[in-house]
Amino acid sequence: MTTVNGSRRLIKTIFIADDDNDDTFLFTDALSSIDPSIKLEVVKNGLALISLLSNLSPDLLFLDLDMPGKNGLECLVDIRRNPLYALLPIVVFSSTTSPANIETAYEMGGDLFFIKPANYNDLVNSIKAVLDLDWTDPKKIKEQYLVNGRYVAFM
Repeated sequence: MTTVNGSRRLIKTIFIADDDNDDTFLFTDALSSIDPSIKLEVVKNGLALISLLSNLSPDLLFLDLDMPGKNGLECLVDIRRNPLYALLPIVVFSSTTSPANIETAYEMGGDLFFIKPANYNDLVNSIKAVLDLDWTDPKKIKEQYLVNGRYVAFM
């Protein structure tokens, strides 16, 4: 369950939906090194994510775009259609750098677009930075990444 301490949302549970075993292994290791108390649930495809969300609710969701069964954009649409998840912070976590893909992910309901870093240290630092954002109002975070009328990726 999400708790609020002052103006900050405490992140106790994170879901990551990503079919790449190397990426999920590195994410798991990086998150554990940052804060081992955060519970992490890993699913390998969009169908498993939607099923998991029907039973549990995370404080933050990392969502890959390219997955089998149901891709990340399809998941975004399904999640945002459900009023229970209107305020669920969703970080699109992808290796794509295409401005069109980034724009589409934000338009479909992502709150932040996080390009997968090329090395482990950058991954750790980026996850720390994402966790340090004030997730009490994900729309404010999203607004910060609208630059000159176009959405840009988290850096």
